[in-house]
Amino acid sequence: MENRQLELMEIVAHCCDVKTFRFSLKEDVPYIPGQYLVLTLPIGGRQISKAFSISSSPTEKGFIQFTKKLSNSPFSRALEALQVGQVCAVRFPMGNFTFTGQHPKAAFLIGGIGITPVRSIFKYATDMKLASSLVLLYSSRTPEYLIFRNELSAMQKENDRLRIVYTLTECAESIEGCLQGYIDADLVREEIQDYPERVFYTCGPPAMVDAMRKMLMNKLAVSEDKIVSEDFIGY
Repeated sequence: MENRQLELMEIVAHCCDVKTFRFSLKEDVPYIPGQYLVLTLPIGGRQISKAFSISSSPTEKGFIQFTKKLSNSPFSRALEALQVGQVCAVRFPMGNFTFTGQHPKAAFLIGGIGITPVRSIFKYATDMKLASSLVLLYSSRTPEYLIFRNELSAMQKENDRLRIVYTLTECAESIEGCLQGYIDADLVREEIQDYPERVFYTCGPPAMVDAMRKMLMNKLAVSEDKIVSEDFIGY
């Protein structure tokens, strides 16, 4: 793990305030799907570093990317000011929220921008034709915030070992292909009937991750050693 000077090659706008920042990789740097990188930017005369889950897959060559819901924080404003062609200090890989096929069955309970490492994992699973059965329950406020929905749905069509369930928490109208409501024990029982056989990954805002862990352990009797979690703190 070392600092690399990487050139920003593309900024992809998803919706509203969510963007993907894609950096050129001149060499093949090994990393595991689900890991994160640390970006350092000059802000107010200081070098400030923040961690972001990698949303690209190791199977996608020539670049590495992260996806961020931007806020009005100094770091988000610095990200907004970046220009294609600019060189930035990036350090990676780090983190243990990873999956490479080590479990025959896994389930992912994901909220909002917490989808970023899962995009990496599912792309890797599809490209590598992993035998593992993977189920994703992906919760968002509104359809626009189902980031990577089109890509994930395309992966599901290509990979019959993937199953994806979308659910919306602040959308009154009926949206094709999306359920309504929060991820809870009843939804897990209904949509993941073999849940006792699965390892669970949960990622999103800290309050959501904490709620998922408690729900899994207290209401579904999932042991703590079968839960992998990662908090996303906005900045």
